[in-house]
This record gives sequence, C-alpha cells and structure tokens, in this order.
Amino acid sequence: MSAMPAANADTVTSTVSDGALSVTTAGVTLSAVTLNGTTQSSSGTTPTWTLTDSRGTGAAWTVTATATVPTSAAGTIETTARTIPVGNLTFSTGTIVAVSGADPITNITGSTNLALATTSLTLIASTGTNRGTYTMTPSFALSVPGNAFRSNYSAAVGSTALNPYSSTITYTIA
Repeated sequence: MSAMPAANADTVTSTVSDGALSVTTAGVTLSAVTLNGTTQSSSGTTPTWTLTDSRGTGAAWTVTATATVPTSAAGTIETTARTIPVGNLTFSTGTIVAVSGADPITNITGSTNLALATTSLTLIASTGTNRGTYTMTPSFALSVPGNAFRSNYSAAVGSTALNPYSSTITYTIA
C-alpha cells in the first residue's frame, strides 16, 4: 500500500477593530404658511439619515435631540424677535430600514409626532443588538397657532425678505 502524502496546514488570521457609532442628519425647510386665524401645520421631510453602529459590541444606543424655540429674528425696523412654542415642533422617524449586512431592526424604536423640547428627548433607541447601518427619512411638522405673529421683515416692512421661523436641533448618539 502506498503512503498518503502529508497534509499541509496554514493558519489565517485577521484582526477586526471596532469602528464608531454615528448618525448623519439633514436639515429641512418646512412648507410655508399663510396666517388665516386658525392653527395650521407646516411640514417637511428630510433627506435620508444614516445611522451606523460599527463598534462591534452589540451594546444598546440612543439618538437624542434638543431644539431651540422656533424664532423669527428681529429685523432692523421690526426689532422684536417673534417665537412659536418649541413643543409645536414635532419629529417622526419614518420607516427604519436595515442596510444589507446589518442586524434586523427588531430592537429599534423610533418616535412618531414627538413634541420637541429645549431639554434632551430620545428620538430613536436600540435596546438590543443592532450592529450595522440603518437608514430612515424623518419628517418634521410645526403647528402654527392662529394667533401667531407673521415672520419679521429683515429690514423695511413689505419690501425686504422675511426672516423665517427657525429652530436649531442638536443631535447626540450614545
């Protein structure tokens, strides 16, 4: 009987390093409103957001936000800034989609019509293993009261641009 050839064995190694936890957001311009004495809604949808957990740990994460009061800046003639209550600005996550290779969205919850505040609120949360990349297209709405002030003119009333109501939203992911 002939001898079997000797088997060769090789070891293949690869070090896999952790990445980051990040969220890429985008601003939105809400629809214009013409005051008519009743409460109206101004709304808009952002471009797609991307949330990535490439830490490789499977640890839970949350996206929180704080918002400033929607304000129409004072102009050179109209010198009083006008505001709408921050709670009139709402956020909805939209559908969260797992990008190829990501864990299922099973443990991720998003917000629907969450009234924003000047204090930190949770917009999106993962309570379990959600590694990989996820996308969503959030929407915002601003309830404009029937007794709201119109936007201030930037300079001469009626002949210069209006200063829109604007709010700055700061996002944190941890």
